[in-house]
Amino acid sequence: VYLRVGEPELLRRLSGRWLCRKCGAPYHAVTAPPKQAGQCDRCGGELYQRPDDTEETARKRLGVYFDSTVPLIGYYQLQGALVEVNGEQDVAAVREAMLAVLGKAV
Repeated sequence: VYLRVGEPELLRRLSGRWLCRKCGAPYHAVTAPPKQAGQCDRCGGELYQRPDDTEETARKRLGVYFDSTVPLIGYYQLQGALVEVNGEQDVAAVREAMLAVLGKAV
């Protein structure tokens, strides 16, 4: 199963994570922002972004992915062994599509 997600969406998802320094609570700049920017909703701690969650690092990781993994997509397509699922849908829709694909494989 190949979850197809475009590069802009991947960058948005990969580079938006923030964590609380005190309690470790996770946030996302777009999908789960704190009520007050830079401050944890749970404990009031400072939010920070790990170096591996920055856009620059995400771009590097995607570069490796595109160089190393994308060629395999074509290979598996030619073998008739690849099923694509639109990974840009909401979580429930992706889950249902994945279950439908996996249900056919069983």
